[in-house]
Amino acid sequence: MAQIPSQLKSPETGAPETSANVYLLMASQAGFTSTSMTFIAFAGMAGRQIAADPAFATLPVSLTMIVVALSTGPISVLMQKYSRRRIFLFGALSGIIGALVAALGLYLEDFILFCAATLFIGPFQASAQYYRFAAVESVGVGKAPRAISLVLLGGVFAALLTPFGSDFFINNILPYTFVGAFIFTACVSAAVLLPLTRLETPAIERPVQQDQDNLALAEISARPLSQIIKQPAFVVAVVNGALGYAMMAFVMTATPIAMVEFCGFSASTSSKVISVHVIAMFLPSLFTGNLIIRFGVLPILLSGHAFFAISFLTALSGIQLGNFSLALVALGLGWNFCYIGGTTLLTRVYLPAERGRVQGLNEMLVFGSSAMASLAAGIILQYFGWLVVNQAAFAILVIAASITIFWAVTRKTTGVVEP
Repeated sequence: MAQIPSQLKSPETGAPETSANVYLLMASQAGFTSTSMTFIAFAGMAGRQIAADPAFATLPVSLTMIVVALSTGPISVLMQKYSRRRIFLFGALSGIIGALVAALGLYLEDFILFCAATLFIGPFQASAQYYRFAAVESVGVGKAPRAISLVLLGGVFAALLTPFGSDFFINNILPYTFVGAFIFTACVSAAVLLPLTRLETPAIERPVQQDQDNLALAEISARPLSQIIKQPAFVVAVVNGALGYAMMAFVMTATPIAMVEFCGFSASTSSKVISVHVIAMFLPSLFTGNLIIRFGVLPILLSGHAFFAISFLTALSGIQLGNFSLALVALGLGWNFCYIGGTTLLTRVYLPAERGRVQGLNEMLVFGSSAMASLAAGIILQYFGWLVVNQAAFAILVIAASITIFWAVTRKTTGVVEP
């Protein structure tokens, strides 16, 4: 099997540590995260109110994930053809339309129309998944961990501001419960357009920073996708990204419903727990990239697994507010380490000419698994309860950890990736 040239693994390109694009993408990430966390916090409860069967309360969330999974591949191809900036802008516009359709569906108490909004919300979320890859291309692969971390750090600002914004809109559009939340997401999606219009497209479109050490890489032809996916590092990257996201979506989707419908907490309280969770998802991005550079990808992935274990054990130990809060904080930390670690590892297994196909496949697998997890969360919660949700999540964790540990134990020192 052909190996990735060492120049691609750790280029010393002389590229700036960060660029203006990274900070613009951070701002865009903040807006996207705000819309995403609002959707997660209220879509399940809204769906439960207007769905014929409460077991399908999480169907809108699941449909969104399905649309994201189906959109990521075509969006990646379109980005290579028309530029990332144009497709990012198209995604944000789609998000505005989706939020307004969702608000209309809730106003009319039409569950089908509410679900149809996901056809527009999904492409926005799919395009936003490429913010982190665009950041990597702005600074060079060698500085990928820091660039990815900085972009994801935008989620912290979203977590701090979203509860106030959503509460304001909800309280001022009463008695139409939750309609205000989706009006809020439409406004935030519109705000995302501003930083996206200022992106420097040429810098984003450059696959890697060119210098004398990697000019030859541009001449290397792309390998078949079947060859790329056989790399053990690719499998580990996708497993941690996909199953890490699935575990997070599985538990986070069920949490608001479990707190409000089964444990008697208010919607406002559950929203604040989700906000704390989102802070835990993104705040570690201040240092996750530096930790990867210093200690390598593997310790970060295993640390993520440990945080997931703490989350599920805490949730299984009780249903007090403290249990929900601590479990969701640990869940966010586990996601951060596995997501950034998996993304960093993924950027090391493909050549510049292969990025579109590999990134698209990765995102499709990540959100395909998340879609199944979010749909299963509503059904399992309705018929089996909160404890079984966390037991099932623990089973997924065992699979992800086992594959990662097996790779760590059996892989040979090839120089393709660092430990």
